[in-house]
Amino acid sequence: MQKIRYEIDPHNRLAVRGPGRFREVVDGEFGLQGANTLVYHVKRSDNIDVPQQIKFSGDWSLDKDHNLVLTLDKWNNQCEGNKLVLKCDLLGAHDDELAFSIESRDTTGNRRLYVLCFAGAWQADEYNRLSFKLAEEKGALGKLTLQGKWEINKHNEITYTYTRASLKTREKIKSVITLRGSWDITGKFRLSYVLNKNIGSQLDLKVSFERAENDSLVYGISAGYGEKKREIALFGRWKAAKGLGLFFEIKYSGGVAKVEGKLLKSFLKGRGEAFVKTLVSQKEAAIIGGMGFKW
Repeated sequence: MQKIRYEIDPHNRLAVRGPGRFREVVDGEFGLQGANTLVYHVKRSDNIDVPQQIKFSGDWSLDKDHNLVLTLDKWNNQCEGNKLVLKCDLLGAHDDELAFSIESRDTTGNRRLYVLCFAGAWQADEYNRLSFKLAEEKGALGKLTLQGKWEINKHNEITYTYTRASLKTREKIKSVITLRGSWDITGKFRLSYVLNKNIGSQLDLKVSFERAENDSLVYGISAGYGEKKREIALFGRWKAAKGLGLFFEIKYSGGVAKVEGKLLKSFLKGRGEAFVKTLVSQKEAAIIGGMGFKW
């Protein structure tokens, strides 16, 4: 079978170059078939050999500029190893979806804007980076890893911010996506951010507990290849309740998480015990004393 080389031009249009023929830009629009398989819907072509829909098979990834990259495999008449690069913007994220906006132009110069929504689940890679594992299907594999730094906002949600230069004005444009989930604190060396437990969409982060403060629990984390350890904080307040003793309450958009006394004691042993004693003797003294608090 003769191989056809596919390319994407600067306006996100498909260009086709077959054996013995010139490169032809085909008017059309990319889309996803099934969960994550890339197809190109041809709107108009002067070449009778070009079908109305072209389907691709390969491995998805993101480059350092957050562009979508499909590395083609040897399926059908594709050139194995050829890379299709779609210039795009991160648009939004859910527990099972990651969306990108694509800007294109037709052969007459009219502007088009459309969206590609990938299906899958969120995970943390070995470097604590945000990684979206695509739902597996024939013809589409891979992970879309956000290589930049993420943060925790005042609502205890994970946010990812990146900047890009406008193709027209070269002006810097900032984009932010927010992942909404709940925190599961299982030990001093691991934090889990659960988006959807039913589909395994959660970030299991390798961390080190650093200290407790009046309004937060502070952890150390390295998020990215070669990145130095930095600090992240979960915000909340210290409370006391009968049967629980002292605990730390973390509020988020979907509810409340509690870090209870037994777990806290293992966290705070040594460096944090003095903080707890001070806390007990100050603003929580009356409440905890009335409940017979024991540490």
